[in-house]
Amino acid sequence: MYSFKSSLPGIMMVIVSLLVLSQAFMMENQSITDPASGSFLPALIALIMLAAGIITIFKDGRQRASSAHMEEEENFKKDDSINKTSEADTFTKQDYKLILLYFCLVIAFVLILPIISFFPAAFLFLAASMFFLKGVSWLLNITISLGTVVVIYFLFSELFNIVFP
Repeated sequence: MYSFKSSLPGIMMVIVSLLVLSQAFMMENQSITDPASGSFLPALIALIMLAAGIITIFKDGRQRASSAHMEEEENFKKDDSINKTSEADTFTKQDYKLILLYFCLVIAFVLILPIISFFPAAFLFLAASMFFLKGVSWLLNITISLGTVVVIYFLFSELFNIVFP
């Protein structure tokens, strides 16, 4: 039996990546093939997300096919004692809430980016991401977020001379 719900994360990844990729192509005076261009990194990330989404969908399809095959074998043996799906392979309501929360966090990052500059927005985004996704101590969270922003600044601004918004 086909379960659309189990394919939803992969489908969402494909949709979001196609939207980001289309926006990267639409940037004026930017080339997605030029690494110094403003559309290069969004296009690269969108392509990686597109590939990950497609792989996720195919893995889910293969897993469903394997599950169906196992179900047929179990019906043949008339032994229903084996669980058909494991707990680790299914998304719970809590997982979907976390995905939605993180998506809202990404939207908030995009919305505050024009209001404050990139580096404070990136720091806030990283700190909030680590708080929600990892649950580490605040000191470690702030240290890693600040260190990451400093590395991004020196690597891209000083070494590659990329101007951030």
